[in-house]
Amino acid sequence: MLDSSGRYRMRYEDVFRALGHYIDTHRFKDIVIVEVPDGFLIKGQVLQEAAAGVIAVPQTYLFTNEDIDVILEDAAKRRRSSSRG
Repeated sequence: MLDSSGRYRMRYEDVFRALGHYIDTHRFKDIVIVEVPDGFLIKGQVLQEAAAGVIAVPQTYLFTNEDIDVILEDAAKRRRSSSRG
């Protein structure tokens, strides 16, 4: 898997760690992750508050290679800030 420039290879462990953070923070459950030529497709149920309680709403999201570059940068920033504090 290459970054959005097509020149550098990204490590799957870094990508999955960053995708996992997104999945956790957006309250996904029952997920499927598929690598596609444009990036990664995540499909699952998102837990949302409703008048009747918590409901699961189906959602699909495509992380393009550019999106993955951004979430990897964000993950690196989080790790740097947590190591300082």
